[in-house]
Amino acid sequence: MLDDFLRDEEKPSTFLDELEQEAETLNLEDESNYGFLGMTPFQRFIIAGLLLLMVLIIGSFCLLITGSIALPLL
Repeated sequence: MLDDFLRDEEKPSTFLDELEQEAETLNLEDESNYGFLGMTPFQRFIIAGLLLLMVLIIGSFCLLITGSIALPLL
């Protein structure tokens, strides 16, 4: 049984050969075209803007809660 398995295989393949064949069959594009975490520059800009907005809002709430600043009352 083991002899049949070895005869069926034309040449012994390595793990790297199998990965290359799998990448060719999936038609994977070059990953160097993608930026940080696979995002485009515009997507990174939006994430950075949202992070800045969250920090500003949370910081303002913390200042209100501790009483460091107060909202002007009419």
